[in-house]
Amino acid sequence: MLCDSGPHTKVQWTARTPKSILALEGANRMATSVDEVWAALAWGAVSSVGLLIGAIVGSFFRMSHHTIARAMSVGAGLLLAGVSFKVAADAVRIAGPAAAALSLLLGASLFSVSNALLARFGAGHRKRCGDCIQQPRESQQPGSGVAIALGNALDGLPEALVLGIALRDRVVPLALVFAFSVGNLPEALSSAAGMRAAGRSHTYVILMWSAIATGAAVTIAAGYVGFTSLDDAWPPRLQAFGAGALLAMTAETMIPEAFHNSPRFSGLLAAIGFGLLLLVDATTR
Repeated sequence: MLCDSGPHTKVQWTARTPKSILALEGANRMATSVDEVWAALAWGAVSSVGLLIGAIVGSFFRMSHHTIARAMSVGAGLLLAGVSFKVAADAVRIAGPAAAALSLLLGASLFSVSNALLARFGAGHRKRCGDCIQQPRESQQPGSGVAIALGNALDGLPEALVLGIALRDRVVPLALVFAFSVGNLPEALSSAAGMRAAGRSHTYVILMWSAIATGAAVTIAAGYVGFTSLDDAWPPRLQAFGAGALLAMTAETMIPEAFHNSPRFSGLLAAIGFGLLLLVDATTR
């Protein structure tokens, strides 16, 4: 706006937003951010609920090795499907085959090294039901209870990493949540049965798996918050890293229980789990 009064003087009017409005807008953004964190935590809880259900069933109900092995076969098929066509494939498409393959191998290597280290302290058979191979008793190997707890917590980290990144998309990856939720059930079922067979109490089993399930959900939400600030090049590489660790976890802790003593139709059941996730993914897109 120009005003002529003697010498030409330019007067510029600027619109200032009141501080109260700015504060209100900041609060709204914070509220939205908090809502997103709570949503991520809720999806993390859904994906982890299978751990608690499996622990309760395995702790209080006696089941044969073949029954547990069949459930483990289906769970392994679900997780392998989630790793292959939902996680690794997306990482290859976004990051490129070389970067994705290297990240996948690094994730698998880190998990295998960590698993081998924990196995020295008694956690090597943490997913065994006790009928086929016994988990060590505390009297046989002092400290094995802590090692088993740490090993089972380690097994949940790849899923938390993968899902925390996947939830960055505005479309919730329902197929991945389904794979983790259902696939986690036989893991905890077999491990809890083995713990009971090794003389560990109901209280120990339920408290340990409750802590792991809660920690997994919180880790997923924390990952969601942390990964939103990363450069776009990092998430697909981290997804491939998590996929490699998840693949190693399935191969080293689930498949041995699923195929021990060659329960009938184990391969078919694993294929059923794989195919089931294909159907779930097709119907939830």
